[in-house]
Amino acid sequence: MTQQILLGPQSPVANLPRAVEVSGARGPIVSITAGWRDSEGEIDELSEDLGCPVEDLQIYQRAEAIFASEPELRALQRQRQDRLRELQRLYRMRLTPTLAAARRMMRASADPELLEIEQRAAVAQVRALDRHHLRRILALHRDFDTRRSALDIPRASAERETVHRLVESAGLVLIAGGHVAELLNRIRLFRLGELLARKPVIAWSAGAMALSERIVLFHQNAPQGKSDAEILDAGLGIVRRQVLLPHAQSRLDWRDRTRLALFSRRFAPAACLTLDNGSMVTIENSRVVFASRSSRLLKTGRKSPVAES
Repeated sequence: MTQQILLGPQSPVANLPRAVEVSGARGPIVSITAGWRDSEGEIDELSEDLGCPVEDLQIYQRAEAIFASEPELRALQRQRQDRLRELQRLYRMRLTPTLAAARRMMRASADPELLEIEQRAAVAQVRALDRHHLRRILALHRDFDTRRSALDIPRASAERETVHRLVESAGLVLIAGGHVAELLNRIRLFRLGELLARKPVIAWSAGAMALSERIVLFHQNAPQGKSDAEILDAGLGIVRRQVLLPHAQSRLDWRDRTRLALFSRRFAPAACLTLDNGSMVTIENSRVVFASRSSRLLKTGRKSPVAES
């Protein structure tokens, strides 16, 4: 049985030590902090809080060394990232008016029988666009994998084998937050997805998001104004049927029930789960078996405490 423990941000109060205790994991602990980028591996405080040694896999820095010695792989990686950014720009061009129309329809007044069908159709258009975008993203990842397999990249292969050995021998893997795109980028580069799916994992913030099937960026309270929630990338798919929302208390506008209702309906049947400071959600075989200080966003735009299944 695989287990993933999902946490919110670790500031101002860290509950990672409690999560490690709850996990009951035995053996070496390794960490993935690639989302911290230039601060990767600065885990002395983390080890001190846990009261045990933690070995960081250093996959961000390992990747930088690989790219320096294997320019063909670096060029291929850069091309994929450039195409992903361009694809995201095109997606936003379609998403903005589609979401605006759906919001207007959700707020409209009309004959209830007529309006309900039109609201469903408006939400369905947003969902169809999201599915299309996710398929395009996955196609780019498959193309990268195919072209990568044709390269002679001994440094990358050796580094991947080293990282895999460390993960395989670990009793627990910690995945920190930070920049979710960089984190996923490095995890994919070292082909850690299938291996992580077989290990006990504790992940927080962006690290938790990386485990899900799709990465949803959202911020309804940004300084520059409300922004549309968008699918950034496919996740690792280890945690299924959940959309994970770190910093939800501050980033979602809980007064705007219409926008929240659309958000929930857009990603159904997946459950939209909040992960704030102090949150802890334990997943076993894609089922929630424990939840504390996490809420599920309902189709009414309200929230309800996450129930164990």
